[in-house]
Amino acid sequence: MTVKPENGIFASTQSVKIILFLLKLKRLHTFFVNQYLFKKEYLFSIFFLLYIGSGFAQEKGGFKIPDSLKGKSFEDLYYKLAEVSSDTIKSLLYINSYLQKAKQEEEKIHMARAYWISSNYYDKNGLQLKYLDSSVAVSKDLKNPYFPALAYSARGGYFYNTSNYKQALQNFFLSLDAAKRNNSDEYIYIAKNNIALIKSKLGKYDEALTGYKECLEYHTKDGLKDTLRYLLINLRISEVYTEKKVLDSSSIYAQEGMKISKMMSADPFNLYYHFVFIEGVNDYYRKKYSATRDNIYIALPYLSNDIDKNRILSAYLYLGKALDKLDKEKEAQKYYQKLDSVFQASGRVSNEIREAYSALVKHYKEKRDTENQLLYIEKLLKFDSILQSDYKELNEILVKQYDTPELLAEKERLVQKATTKSSRYGVYIVILIGSVLIFVGLFSYQFYRRRLYQKRFEVLTQKKDTPKEVKAELSAPKKEVSATDIGISPSIVDEVLTKLQEFEVKKGFTSSKVTLTQLSSSLGTNNKYLSKIINVYKEKSFSQYINDLRIDDIVERLQEDKKLRNYTIKAIARETGFNTAEVFSKAFYGKHGIYPSYFIKKLEKL
Repeated sequence: MTVKPENGIFASTQSVKIILFLLKLKRLHTFFVNQYLFKKEYLFSIFFLLYIGSGFAQEKGGFKIPDSLKGKSFEDLYYKLAEVSSDTIKSLLYINSYLQKAKQEEEKIHMARAYWISSNYYDKNGLQLKYLDSSVAVSKDLKNPYFPALAYSARGGYFYNTSNYKQALQNFFLSLDAAKRNNSDEYIYIAKNNIALIKSKLGKYDEALTGYKECLEYHTKDGLKDTLRYLLINLRISEVYTEKKVLDSSSIYAQEGMKISKMMSADPFNLYYHFVFIEGVNDYYRKKYSATRDNIYIALPYLSNDIDKNRILSAYLYLGKALDKLDKEKEAQKYYQKLDSVFQASGRVSNEIREAYSALVKHYKEKRDTENQLLYIEKLLKFDSILQSDYKELNEILVKQYDTPELLAEKERLVQKATTKSSRYGVYIVILIGSVLIFVGLFSYQFYRRRLYQKRFEVLTQKKDTPKEVKAELSAPKKEVSATDIGISPSIVDEVLTKLQEFEVKKGFTSSKVTLTQLSSSLGTNNKYLSKIINVYKEKSFSQYINDLRIDDIVERLQEDKKLRNYTIKAIARETGFNTAEVFSKAFYGKHGIYPSYFIKKLEKL
């Protein structure tokens, strides 16, 4: 077997020994599985990238490369590490040598890779994020097909696993930008897959499906379907269809996934059983509760080391719900309480945990166990307050699944009962009232803001039906001004205004290169005259004039072009002449009081 450096990443032919070792690894990450474990030339690289890192803490102690390893190439150290992979002490020697060599020779690509490797082994005390930050820092300016795209993707994975979806999404966007900048198609679609995953978590199922299917099309362009990459995306699509309750479509993908994964010679993630689990969930919605129970019992042992930790939570929930339907209350409560334990231990926020709390409240209500009912109502309200503060968009979806007025009414009844029963409930009452006030305040604010945005949206969409003649009249100068009053010849003013009208009709403002100097030159006038004419006759500054034209144009196009709505905000911004999504969103909000993402979302519901 021969190995050669290629773009900073080692490549090799397939090795049975390495494949067997990879199957034993438990630290493979969702966001990296999608990028490597599928092409023969990357398998040896995966071993190198995922295994090492245990000894990076020694780096601070001034590690020195042993004489026996001095002069060794990165490739030599890489092979030696592969040979001693089962010996931790020897592995530390080679990885520390690798890192030290990278530093001495100022090889940033090798340093970035080493820091990323280390992050897979340090998941406490903030060290994992520290190493990922280091990987980003040394590679952010590299022009390489793997870094910094991989470093940003890894950091996004860290935030995803800590339920910080906002930061995760931001890093996935950075990974996408880096991949595009360095023409790395592989990482472009990895980033798109990860972004679709976040959208799915936020309940944007249609957008998630669009993203997943685009990735699926890319990964099957050569007609290959018997790969882990294909199966993982297939799994996601099946899950999203289940969430949408489009069960037939979900089963089509799940059945195909089971068929292909069963034929694969190597399936390190036991994906067959993940598809079995999804079919179990589909059976629940088909009211086949025994089949749900049986399928989840079969799949459960294989979900504990899931590449996406939420799937084990979902298994607990649906197993509890199915057992409830089969009148196995005692068994059902065991799985609901497992979900409570997960939240208490990790603080991990998920829809499954909220449903479990709702089920526990209902259970103790039916049992007339006031103390436990009050306990779980308090936990449910606390859970919602976390969602309100950290996951506003996700919360809008989740809170609707619980009848808030009924919950608050039940709280009042329990408080009344508690005050007459025993003073030991006094502390509960105080906490509960405080929690409810916070919850109601946050919920009221969100309700007010949604109403306000809805009104602004309605006003904006009504403008679509305004006749063009009226629009022209509205966009005309709002007051009569004599050209001589502003010190410019009337003929020049008329000429400039006529050319400005032509500029607007031809949509010259959609060019990101429009400046006062450029436009005045093209109109045959000077900066001073053009600025003054726009200030007086358009009653705007030059930048406001251009931005308003762009916003009015994109509002009209978004209402007429459904395909444009599928673009990212960044792509839409560039389409209409803005250089960044942030400037575009700020200008849109400044003119209409809502953000473009909200406007598009509401248009899709019309």
